[in-house]
Amino acid sequence: MRVVDLHCDTLLELQGGASLEENKEGHVDLPRLAQGEVGLQVFVAFVSTNFPVGRAFREAMALLDLLDDACGRFPQHLRKCTKAEEIERAAAEGRVAAVPAVENGHAIESDLRKLETLAGRGIRYMTLTHSVHLPWAASSGDVGDGPGGLTGFGREVVAAMRALGVMVDVSHVHEKTFWDVVRKARKPVIASHSCAAKLCPSSRNLTDDQMKAIADTGGLIGINFYPGFLDRRYFARLGGSIETLFRYYDEAERAHLDDPIRRMKATRELARKWRKEVGRIDADLDTVCDHVEHVRAVAGEDCVAFGSDFDGVPDLPRDVPDCSVFPALLERLRDRGTTEPQLKKLAWDNVLRVLRETE
Repeated sequence: MRVVDLHCDTLLELQGGASLEENKEGHVDLPRLAQGEVGLQVFVAFVSTNFPVGRAFREAMALLDLLDDACGRFPQHLRKCTKAEEIERAAAEGRVAAVPAVENGHAIESDLRKLETLAGRGIRYMTLTHSVHLPWAASSGDVGDGPGGLTGFGREVVAAMRALGVMVDVSHVHEKTFWDVVRKARKPVIASHSCAAKLCPSSRNLTDDQMKAIADTGGLIGINFYPGFLDRRYFARLGGSIETLFRYYDEAERAHLDDPIRRMKATRELARKWRKEVGRIDADLDTVCDHVEHVRAVAGEDCVAFGSDFDGVPDLPRDVPDCSVFPALLERLRDRGTTEPQLKKLAWDNVLRVLRETE
């Protein structure tokens, strides 16, 4: 069964010198995408808020260049796609549809013309914030309310995104920002890589009311595979907060901002240190299934998808090695009672529907 993954940070791996031909230290490469029956992979250009204005936009463009280069280098395996029709054609040809997106609205440097340029590069969604408040949108990962949700300019950004066919991604945003987005939503809103707060009480996760609100827009929730968002026991060992991890990553990024190879080595070393400090992983395939089933029960079977966050997290569930896991995950859901029509929606149809509705 073909699968969509709404979110991976593999472009950072490529920037750090890794190859899609084989990347054993990472979570995503071409052989394992084939093993995982991934038909559509969203490759996210993540731009750290550590990049100053004047460099953040250039960083996003450079990462999108890497995706274009990969598609040119491996045309038999990978095809850049922006529209649902192109994705279906690529899948029928046995190629992975590579869809670009941007994580962190800092990339537009508070300039709607730069948003237009990124839309012209084919991005299909932009995550409004990351772990730090922006001048125009509050983040769930920062202290206080920041700008108190969306400012007037933030609302202009959201309106422009919708007009340009760029989906609004509310993963990482502050709850006030979330409600500012969905209250006036006339097109589907997505949370590309988030989980259920009812099962794991992280500020990065969504309450049941938020899930229902996303469903009311016709949108999607992509289940994140990070144990810190899946498992309340792991989350408790983080001290009940994800902000410490974000600060560690910020320090590694800041120290090597001009050297992506050293930056990748530093973040990998940080991940090893983090895994050692946090210790045992209890989360497994069944934990991922728990979140899928919770979203389905609360928001409906049309609202759930996968948003792994591969190559962007320091840990994975103990039986989730990489992007080859999807057939095993679907089989576990099948064993737990998910029907074939529900699996097809989860794995493929829900995302394709939303892409069509937002083109």
